[in-house]
Parts: sequence; structure tokens; C-alpha cells
Amino acid sequence: MARCCTWLLLAALLPLHLSCNYYATRSQPVNSPALTTLADSKVFLVHQGTVTWQLVNPRLDGEVLEGTMAEPYQQLAAYSRAPLDGSSGRYRSLDRKVVLNLVHVYISEYELSDAQLVRIPVSAIQRIDLVEKDTGRTTASYLLGGLGVSAGVFVIVGIVALALKSSCPFVYAYDGSQYRFVGEAYAGAIFAPLERDDYLPLPGIVPQQHAYQLKLTNELQERQHTNVAELWVVAHPANTRVLLDQRGGVHTIAQPVPAESVVSGAGTSYTQQLAAPDHHTFLFNEDVAGTGASSITLTFAKPAQARTAKLVLRAQNSLWLDYLYGEFAKKFGAYYTEWARKEKQLPGATINQWMREQGMPLQVYIETTGGWQLVEHLPLVGPLAARDLVVPLDLANVTSSQVRVKLEGGFMFWELDYAALDSSPDQATTLEKCQPHSALDEQGQDQRDQLAADDAQYLKQPRPGMEVTLRYRSQLAAPAAQPQRSVFLRTKGYYEHIRHFEGAPNLLELYAFRKPGRFMEFSKEQYRRTARQLNLTALNH
Repeated sequence: MARCCTWLLLAALLPLHLSCNYYATRSQPVNSPALTTLADSKVFLVHQGTVTWQLVNPRLDGEVLEGTMAEPYQQLAAYSRAPLDGSSGRYRSLDRKVVLNLVHVYISEYELSDAQLVRIPVSAIQRIDLVEKDTGRTTASYLLGGLGVSAGVFVIVGIVALALKSSCPFVYAYDGSQYRFVGEAYAGAIFAPLERDDYLPLPGIVPQQHAYQLKLTNELQERQHTNVAELWVVAHPANTRVLLDQRGGVHTIAQPVPAESVVSGAGTSYTQQLAAPDHHTFLFNEDVAGTGASSITLTFAKPAQARTAKLVLRAQNSLWLDYLYGEFAKKFGAYYTEWARKEKQLPGATINQWMREQGMPLQVYIETTGGWQLVEHLPLVGPLAARDLVVPLDLANVTSSQVRVKLEGGFMFWELDYAALDSSPDQATTLEKCQPHSALDEQGQDQRDQLAADDAQYLKQPRPGMEVTLRYRSQLAAPAAQPQRSVFLRTKGYYEHIRHFEGAPNLLELYAFRKPGRFMEFSKEQYRRTARQLNLTALNH
């Protein structure tokens, strides 16, 4: 019955997905060649102040754009206003050909004859905006960018994962006008033994009279327990960035250099995709025979005298991993609550070791004279926001003129957007650790004592809809040599999923997850099963 309901839900969400598309505008050069090219195939909407009309049969005559003035027809009128800068418009799939064929032309003047013939000097054209898909807003584009697997499966499963998501506390930072979602705290710490520190960058936060404001919310079916919520403010030199490693170490980033080559385990080049943080990602989605993990190898130039370096990454977990864990949990049936109770009694090291064997953390290796050496296990960061990460590297045993780094993760567990190496030495910084000045929950109760120290007191948020508004006062006066500030939220805690499954546990399948790498195999199997049941394309190789 549960399986039947799952596929009914998938089928029900399919038309919902297909009706949810977004478009945005991108400015084009205002010149004669651009106008000639666009006039051959596009629909022109002309804007002068608050007035908008269609230019029918546009053509370029020397330095004058000509055509016939007309009212936009009904279907076109719905999209006669271009999205504001930084925003998106929404369109129905049925209108795709109309919307994605538009050009918005902004003018200061024109000449109109009695026959509604229009002449617009090119010099009077202030801007030309070409309409295209907003890949940041359209669900399909977000989930599928650079994908090497079937599109439809990822779209539909992604929607379900969003609806049934099981994650961790959401963090919102006040940017001077509103609270904006910035990331998730202590992702993956799903039992008390996994309680851990987390250091979330807050690049968009703006102080109000030396006070920073945040919200920590529970918006999912889980019980959240936050032990510490400190704001770390770092003063550092101009023309540098600051990132914290997973142990809270402060590192300045001054000269990040993209990789000379980036090659996946299947031999595909991703050098251009990872050269900048632009949402062109490597999704660890290659089904390479003979290995459970997907990998990518990055080769960097090594400065002759460098003894240390910093690997800089921008990455996040996938919604697919969230969906997979939900499918795994369902296999416990009515026994899930008892299993979760027993898990809470295990040592954290035991659970973490199992997670590593299943490919959940992102593993970082460096090639040395002794072969590939494991440097770090990067813990989960959540699927809803990419995070900037830094991994310090010891180059003492790297004797060649290149630094080779390998990243490994489970099949479709991570999304990697950017990678660079910074060999500059860490510069002097000043770190201020701020405890909450106030921590008001949704009922107006101050929870400062629960969040002030690493102790037995926790902020407990056991139900969706609970939140706490945090306010911090910074006393850090940035020295003249350290005029820049970077801000981070250091949290420590854990959370527990609230699940109510039915039926007997599938013991045969559950026992198989004791085997190292089984979760990665499960990911590939689940993908293929989903592809078959949705009658979509099989896995690309």
C-alpha cells in the first residue's frame, strides 16, 4: 500500500511540476548586429515609460529600427512586463513558445506615421532584454544542471524530496531589510551521539547598530536540540576572504586559483564547470563499474616554495540523498521508533564510521610520494543551500610541481559547484565570539541560557513552527590592518526525525546495509527502479 501511494504521489505531482516554470531577462548589447539577429526570429515588446506595445515585423534600416505598432495580443499581454532585475516571472508550459521568444526593448523616443509605422533610432534604445529560462528558479533546471542521468526521474523525485524533506534547523540572516535563508545547521546529526559543531558562513548578514540578527527555525517533522549558538565575527585584511574549517580554524583566502584540469572517475573533463561558482556542477552521478563511490580528481599548479595550501570548495548535498534516506527508513516499518531508540545508545564513532563506509561524507584525498592520503571527511551540509568550505592541506610530501586532490562521494550524494587552491599563507585576523544578547522564541521567552555554553542545557524545538530570534552585539573594532569582517554562526546540536511507519520491517534488506558501500549501491538501484516505473530513460553512461 505504501509503495502504491508513493507512485500515486509521484504521478500526481508530475502535472504540478510541468506547470511551474520561470523566466528571467538578460540584457543584450544595443547595436545593429544584435538587433538584426533578434529581428529575424523574435517577438519585440517596446517599453517607453509605463507604455508597452508590440513592434510587428521589426527590421533594421541603417541605424533605425522600423516596424508596425500594435497592441499585444491576449496571450502575449500576460508577459508584457519583464521581471525586475534579480527576480523571475512565471509561465505555463503551454506558453513556453511565446515567453521564450520575447525581446523587451526600452526606448526614450520614436517616430510614428499615420499608418502606425514606427521608426526608432538605435541611439534612442536604452536597453534590450532577451527572455530565457531562469535556471535558478525552475525546478527542472535546478535539479538537472549538468546531469548525467535521466532528467524526469530527478525532477519528480526532487519535488517529492522537497515535500517530505528531513533535514535540520534552518538558519535565516537579517540583511538590513528582511530575513534571508542562508543554510542549515549541523546537518546529518540525526541522533544525540552525532551531536557536533557546525560553522555556517553568513555572507549576507548586515549589522544594525552593531547588532546582528538571525532566526533558527524548525519547519519539518523533527525534534531539534541546539546546545550552542554563537556568532563568530572575524576582522581580516582587505582583499581577503575568511573561511572556517570544520574544526573552527580560521583561514584567509587571498589567491584562489582554479584547477588546471578536473577529470571525473569516468574520464570526463569538468575543468570549466568548476572554475567559478556559477551553478554548473559536478553531481557525482557517474555509474563507474567496480567502485561504489563517484570521484573527481583536480590538478593544481604548485608554487615552488609552498609547504601548505587551502582547498576551497563550494558544495551542498543533493535532494536525492534526502529522498534515499527516507526510503531506507521506511524499510523499518513499525519498528522504526525502536530502531531509532537503539541508535541513540550507540557511540557516535560507530554511527559516523557507518556513514563514512556508505559514502555520505565528502572524502578529500591528496596525492603524495606515498600515494593517495586521506585528508578529511567533510560532514553533510544539507541540500537547500550551497556552502563555502575550506580544507587545509599539508604539502610536505608533495614533491612534484603539481598538487593533485581527489574528492569521493556516494552516487548523487553531493553537488560540487567550485574548487580552487590557495597557497597564500594565512594572514593575521582577530576573532570575536559573541553569545546571544537575546534569544526570543515564538512565545517571546528568552532562551539565552540554553544557547550560551556547551553544557547540558539545550534549546528544544520539538515541533514544526517553532523558532528563535537571535540578536548578537559585536564589540569588535576592526584594526586599520584588518578592515574587513566576515561573520559565521557556530552551532552545536542534534535532531531526531519524527516518523510513523507501518508494517513489518524488511529484515533481509536492512541487514544488507551493514555491508560497507551498500547505501551507494542502493542509490543506483533506486534510481534505476524509479526510471523504469516512470517509463523514463535509463541511466546514462
